[in-house]
Amino acid sequence: MVYVFVEHKIGEWSEFENIFRSDMARRRRLGCKGGRVFRSPDDPSLVYVVFEWSDLDGARTFASGLETHEAMEWATSGIWSIVNVVEDVLEIES
Repeated sequence: MVYVFVEHKIGEWSEFENIFRSDMARRRRLGCKGGRVFRSPDDPSLVYVVFEWSDLDGARTFASGLETHEAMEWATSGIWSIVNVVEDVLEIES
């Protein structure tokens, strides 16, 4: 399985949420199977997003795409973000 991990320092939550939801169709076209957004309880402007992808090429296209970086800039008000593409290589049980 392939994942894209995004760490954002956002401005307004409602603006981030609107941009995030409006980008869903584009992510699907690139092979995104869905994702989750996590928010720091200590810093509400810090969010982590985990997307699941059907293939590595689609994940890389999304992660490096101009539209992705423009959306992140709008959602973060120009504050930093980090994007990583990773593959699932090991799973363990507790």
